[in-house]
Amino acid sequence: MPALDLYTSPAIIQPRAPPQQTRPNSEERGDAIRARNVSPDPISNLIEATRLNGLRSQLRSVKQRRKGGMRRKDHDLISEGLLGVNDADELLELFQRHQAHHLFSAGISSNATVESLRASSTVLFTAVMLVAALLVPGKEVLHENIHGHFMGVVSSVMWDRFHTLDDIRGLVIAAFWQPYLSWKLSGLSIRMATELNLHHAFYTAFSDPDSSDEQRRDCVEKTRIWYLLYVLDHQFSIAYGRPPCMNELRPIKDFDLLLRSEICTESDRALIAQVTNLAGLGRAFEHFGLNPKRVMDGQDSSVLNHLRFTDNMVAWRERWTDQTTQSSELSRNITLQFHFSNLVLNSIVLRGRPLEKLCELPTSLRPLALHAVESAHRVLEQFLYDPRHCAEIVGMPLYLHSMIAFAVVFLLKMAHRWIAIGITISPADRTMPLIEAIICRLHACRAGANHMVFSMAKGFERMLKQVRSVKSSVIRPSPIRHSHTEGPSTTRLNASRASIHEDGPQNIPADFDAYPSYAESLGVARNAATNNLSPGEMLTWGFQDEELWSVGMGYDLLEPGGQGLASLDFPFQTPAW
Repeated sequence: MPALDLYTSPAIIQPRAPPQQTRPNSEERGDAIRARNVSPDPISNLIEATRLNGLRSQLRSVKQRRKGGMRRKDHDLISEGLLGVNDADELLELFQRHQAHHLFSAGISSNATVESLRASSTVLFTAVMLVAALLVPGKEVLHENIHGHFMGVVSSVMWDRFHTLDDIRGLVIAAFWQPYLSWKLSGLSIRMATELNLHHAFYTAFSDPDSSDEQRRDCVEKTRIWYLLYVLDHQFSIAYGRPPCMNELRPIKDFDLLLRSEICTESDRALIAQVTNLAGLGRAFEHFGLNPKRVMDGQDSSVLNHLRFTDNMVAWRERWTDQTTQSSELSRNITLQFHFSNLVLNSIVLRGRPLEKLCELPTSLRPLALHAVESAHRVLEQFLYDPRHCAEIVGMPLYLHSMIAFAVVFLLKMAHRWIAIGITISPADRTMPLIEAIICRLHACRAGANHMVFSMAKGFERMLKQVRSVKSSVIRPSPIRHSHTEGPSTTRLNASRASIHEDGPQNIPADFDAYPSYAESLGVARNAATNNLSPGEMLTWGFQDEELWSVGMGYDLLEPGGQGLASLDFPFQTPAW
């Protein structure tokens, strides 16, 4: 029978014995003490002075620590009767087919089996089953049961002394796909990684002449996990609008060593491309800050600083595009990341500004606002018109879902107001058809009822209904307000407007009604976006405020208890312990 404490409270495993706080009977020889490192970590000095066994165990060798880890087959999903072996095999196959490639070169082996996962780490096995069950229609009860079990497993692993690389992989997998757990699990996995000294692995792999081939292979694996943790941390830093935990240390700056090595794979290149993209965005947010009320002024110095970061993104795209073929998976990801990065960076100029005062936006910032609007359209077009992205929406991590939400909410808030700053894009001809098509695409997804895509579709429908209800109050264009004399940066920005259509799909349907086959091909009626919503539903999720925020646009898609999409439609709320 399943252990009931896994569902009622965090299952914290009690230590077998209290930590020893007395000195060992025998003293270590003086020459052994002198042979130690002259300048160890401060905690090592404390351990050396006190000889506390409880502290000493934290610094055991890697080989000793490998003997630990969260491996409890007698209390996992299969042993507890929550999951059958055949169902586990099917879920693992689903994970490998739809989700594993999002982990790049730091994921589980393509030859992994249910038994090998159970033997390596209970955290990893449970996490894979959890995120894969989310994809299967009709498995909602199973997903809830696995979710409850996973919460108990995490509660236990937090207090374990020893962890393995597979324990970290399990936490990372759950963080990438499981709402409400992402932020806390990313922080926990980073702490575990530093305990295992993954931040030292890069030096051993590429710069230590005394390391053996086996040590180098082991350290390359750790380096890949360290890079994946950097991606996880910085992706959710953007999604939540919070500062990241991981800094741009030497392994991040010296990525070329791995890129130029003979062991570098295509998945490594895709992982490094993600790392460098997020590092660039991180530097921008270090400069402009994450405060949603901080307004960017229109002075030339501010605009030129902003251009420095957007130019860096263009250089990033050119570098990685040159290393790929046009049809490769890496090329598609680079294009999507580039458009989203431009949306995030350029929307900073609108941060902290009430929408009813949008006409007061300084002239020098208006071309940047146009870039943000164009980039938001490009993001949605990527998800709709790129066959691979369109087919993989269900299996994508939460960060990619937050891209869709960011673009949709941004466009809905701005669509009937951007004419006030001279943007002439027609919302009726270009913007609304894209948003309606995205809603149709999300409704057509085959996944469990608890999946985020359905919450997103419902939320977008409510917002679209609200926009149409206030459509009659159109903002008239206002005279351009010159906040200062135009300088070189303004001239350069105005010139850039002519080249903003340099890529991406251009054949956007002028009238969605003229293209009913697209919605019908997804099994959704043309008017499905608004017909099935009651007046009460329309009022439960409105615009949080009348400002545009640089990150999240006033909506924290992944934050429980707020006004985001998830808190209204997703059934699992964070337990209040």
